[in-house]
Amino acid sequence: MHGIVTFIAKYFIVLSVLGAFIVWLRLDKKQKIRFIAVAIGAGIIALILAKLGGHFYYDTRPFVAGHFTPYFSHGADNGFPSDHTLLASFLAFISWKYSRKAGIALLILAIIIGLSRVVAGVHHLTDIIGSIVFALLGVLIASWIEHRIDARHSQRQHPKPQEAPKPES
Repeated sequence: MHGIVTFIAKYFIVLSVLGAFIVWLRLDKKQKIRFIAVAIGAGIIALILAKLGGHFYYDTRPFVAGHFTPYFSHGADNGFPSDHTLLASFLAFISWKYSRKAGIALLILAIIIGLSRVVAGVHHLTDIIGSIVFALLGVLIASWIEHRIDARHSQRQHPKPQEAPKPES
């Protein structure tokens, strides 16, 4: 059992990357560019949120607090948030914008990765939930920015017709 949990906790992140890459491959050229642009913005935002979260909330690793040996060796640093879960859920939410089925599958995978890290003794559930929230916020904020840029670009290309001045009486 330890071996399976360890494998999932450490290496299933590759499946998340592969899944998001497959979603990207299936997009047309314009969507591929948008995917990358939103992913870069969302990734930066999610990382900033994660760093701020880790700065303001310190969560001692379970194996340190509980004085036991985790399933695999890990540093005794701040466990909040989980980097693996942050990346996996970020990829799930970005993919969801373009393929709901793939996004749901990747989110389930992210949750499995996170929970396996809890079972392995290197994270608490709060570390996993925090990562998912930061990833979601990163994608939502970047998507909102993308929408605002699109709206402005559209207004420039298709300006509203000016109303004729009303005659003075």
